[in-house]
Amino acid sequence: MKKSLYFLAPAIILCGMAFFAGAQGNKIQSVNVPTLKAWMEESENVMLVDGGALLACMDAKIPGAVCLPCEESKEKAWPTQVKIVLYAAYAPIDTNCALIRQAVSAGGKDVYILDGGLNAWRQAGYAVVSERRVPRVAMPAVKARKLSDWQKSVKNPLIIDIRSPKAYGANHLDGSMNLPLEELHIRYAEIPLDRSLLIVDEDGRTGLLAASYLTRKGFPEVKRLQGGMTAFKRGTR
Repeated sequence: MKKSLYFLAPAIILCGMAFFAGAQGNKIQSVNVPTLKAWMEESENVMLVDGGALLACMDAKIPGAVCLPCEESKEKAWPTQVKIVLYAAYAPIDTNCALIRQAVSAGGKDVYILDGGLNAWRQAGYAVVSERRVPRVAMPAVKARKLSDWQKSVKNPLIIDIRSPKAYGANHLDGSMNLPLEELHIRYAEIPLDRSLLIVDEDGRTGLLAASYLTRKGFPEVKRLQGGMTAFKRGTR
């Protein structure tokens, strides 16, 4: 029996992905949860990587995985003769990110994207583990149609958009500050403590995580936009 190698790094992953040609003849393939689970139970050599936000990965991940943000540019010493399976918790992984390019170009291994990511793993009824869970803080959410009322009712309002720079560049709320979830644990000190914060994500799934994290870091006034930008855009049509 081969010795199992389970690692992780922060997702919901691309489904129905086409094969991607890489260096040394490698390619990116897709794998579903039942197949991954079988590999793990059969002691296949698997390197399991959560490539999403470090904060999200530390909060919840597949057992044995390693948190390794997808845009990490530092060169890695990839093990040989293993199946590399990547996923993230809340958003599709960019298959052109530095981490995947390194894995594909390293040679001598197969690279896979987990269909449905962490969400699919959970829906299949499998357990997740937490290295450093962020305790959730009960807080009211601001409805999209009440955004203007919130801005008028609080002191020094500041909207923190935790989406990716690409998503932020495509569409964002006026006056908002882009602080991606992937960087929140590093850059939160850039946020003034005397502002009333509103956390905006894509669809409401990561806002509570980020808001709870900032609250526990000492920010006194933190709320989140209910349903994120998806709800806001729907409410403005």
